[in-house]
Amino acid sequence: MLRLLVSVIFVGLSCFSVASQATINVAVASNFKVSAQDIADQFSHEYNIDVNISSASTGTLYQQILHGAPFDLFLSADQKHVDLLLQANKVGDNQPFVYAQGRLGFWMPSAETNPSIEDFIAYTGRLAIANPKFAPYGVAAQQALTSVGKWEDLQYIQGSNISQTYQFVESNNVKAGLVAYAALVQKKQQHYLLIPTKWHQPIIQAGVVLGTAQAEQANLFRDYLQSKPIQQLIHSQGYN
Repeated sequence: MLRLLVSVIFVGLSCFSVASQATINVAVASNFKVSAQDIADQFSHEYNIDVNISSASTGTLYQQILHGAPFDLFLSADQKHVDLLLQANKVGDNQPFVYAQGRLGFWMPSAETNPSIEDFIAYTGRLAIANPKFAPYGVAAQQALTSVGKWEDLQYIQGSNISQTYQFVESNNVKAGLVAYAALVQKKQQHYLLIPTKWHQPIIQAGVVLGTAQAEQANLFRDYLQSKPIQQLIHSQGYN
C-alpha cells in the first residue's frame, strides 16, 4: 500500500513538472531565424521555458498574427509592421523594442575578389532580391537599386523572404543577389559588398510582445534579447 502511494505521488509530481514548463511561440523574420534559434536554445536552458520559433517573411507573419495565429512574440525585420499591429490593437499594453539593425550585402560567389561599388553599379545579369511586398530586406534592395538608377534595368528573381533569396544565389540558380549580411557572416561566405546604408532606409528590426496568456514569459525572452551578452552575440552574427 505504501509502495503504491509513493508511486502515485511520483507520477503526479512528474505530470506536474511537465505541465508546469511554459512554452512561448515566437514569430521571427526569416533573416533572424538562425540567431533566434541560437538565442532561444540558450534561453530555454537558463529559464526552463521552451521557445518555438516560426519563421517567414515579415509581411507573411504579420498577416498570420492579424488572423489569429497563436504567437506570443513578434520579431519583425522592420518597425512598420510592429506599428501596424499596435494600430490593430494586437499587442495589449506592450511597447515595441529594437533588437537588431540589419545590413544588405551584394553577394556574387563566382567573383574572384570582393565586388566593388563599381562592380555593383555595372552589374547586368539577373539579380536575386526578396520580394519588396513582403520582406523589408526587399524594400531596402529596391531603394538601393533606385538610388543608383538600376531598378528599371535589371531582371529579378524574387524570393518570398530573404532566406529564400540567399538560397537562390547559394544554389547557383542566380549569379548574384542582394541578401542579408548576417547570412553571409554566419555561413562564412566571401565575395560580397556591403551596400552603403545611405542608399536605403535603415533596416531597424523591431519586436513586440503580443497580448497573450504567455506575456510574462514572452517579456522575459524580450529582456533576454536586449541584455548586453545577447546583444553582443547578435552583433557578432552580422547585425548592428
